[in-house]
Amino acid sequence: MKRTLFFSRYPTTVWVRLFGELVTELSLSMIAPFLILYLNEQVGSSVPLTMLVIGLQPASEIALTLAAGGVTDRYGRKSVMLVALCLQALAMLGMAFAHSLAAFAILYMVNGAGRSLFIPAARALLADTVPHRLQSEAFALLNTASYIGAAAGPLVGVLVYQSAPGLAFLLTAFSLALYAACVWWKIPASAPEASSLACTPSPASDGDLCAPGAPHTFRPALRLMLLAMPISLFYAQTETNLQLHLKNTFADYVELLAMLAATKAAASILLEFWLVKWTQHVSPRILIAGSYVCFAVVSVAYAHSDSAAVLLAMQLVFILGESVGLNHLLTLVARIAPPSMRGRYFAITGLHWDISRAVGPYLGSLVLLHFGGAFLFGATAVLLLVGALAQHLFLQRMEKASPSLREGSSM
Repeated sequence: MKRTLFFSRYPTTVWVRLFGELVTELSLSMIAPFLILYLNEQVGSSVPLTMLVIGLQPASEIALTLAAGGVTDRYGRKSVMLVALCLQALAMLGMAFAHSLAAFAILYMVNGAGRSLFIPAARALLADTVPHRLQSEAFALLNTASYIGAAAGPLVGVLVYQSAPGLAFLLTAFSLALYAACVWWKIPASAPEASSLACTPSPASDGDLCAPGAPHTFRPALRLMLLAMPISLFYAQTETNLQLHLKNTFADYVELLAMLAATKAAASILLEFWLVKWTQHVSPRILIAGSYVCFAVVSVAYAHSDSAAVLLAMQLVFILGESVGLNHLLTLVARIAPPSMRGRYFAITGLHWDISRAVGPYLGSLVLLHFGGAFLFGATAVLLLVGALAQHLFLQRMEKASPSLREGSSM
């Protein structure tokens, strides 16, 4: 009975997304750890050229994300999601047979275009179909599914890479096509009139929201995007320069990196959904600003700790910040966005991830080389604390404009 109630708690949209995120993240994570090796060995590119190609996807996503939000609002969520998934599937299919770096680079950019279209459309669809009180839970479920796929994928990827490297791209193309089939079959179409022509102003937004294209229309989204930059810059460092910092600090850094990744994935799978569910009654201002503090604590530990046990314990703090901050931030975007602009709001607020991942690793490497890893992660912690204060003040102003935001996402 409890299981039936749980499954009926969320609309079909959530379960389709959950299945799709699981299978696509499982297959994509088969590729990610070995992509640089694959390009270097199979395509025969130099390391600098390989890194340049890897940077093309976030660069193309920055260029297309804003346009993708507008397309989502104009043409409907389902149509855009289907086009995006098909683009990604075709790109992955082409990568399996690409024999030149130029071909691979073009296909990688096509994949980035598909991601740029898909993410705001999928988030807007969830905001359209899931009640406000359940949105944070739904975002947490999707993130949990991604972590399950990300944890299992590399284990399978090792076997695939050793036997038939191109097979990983074929499997990913198949999983994306399967995801598209599920979206086409189970998710109802949303009429463009419902998502782009009607205008319902948000009480938390300033300006005339019924004036399409006016700069002030997107001010709340732009401010949230800019204020979230410290978080994505922190992630950009943990995904890249942390490896070099730990290499200089720990003799067994390879094993430590694997243990940190495994601990974070396990903690997310076990805790994230429940952390989000237990904190839904708390004000988004407290949760989101508090997540910056959690990330700052982790960054300080990365900067100064020489204990593997401490760093492993910090992964729990990492997941606490990620769970209560990032999921509730997505829900906040859904609450403040006018229904006719949800695609653009999600596109704009999510842009900070692409910007940080495009420039953050390079800028961080310069700081690392000249001042050391302790300075890099210490400075990142300071930036996060400044961001926490700025975000707190901004959300406080939003609460005054819309008192209902103080009540948390369970209302």
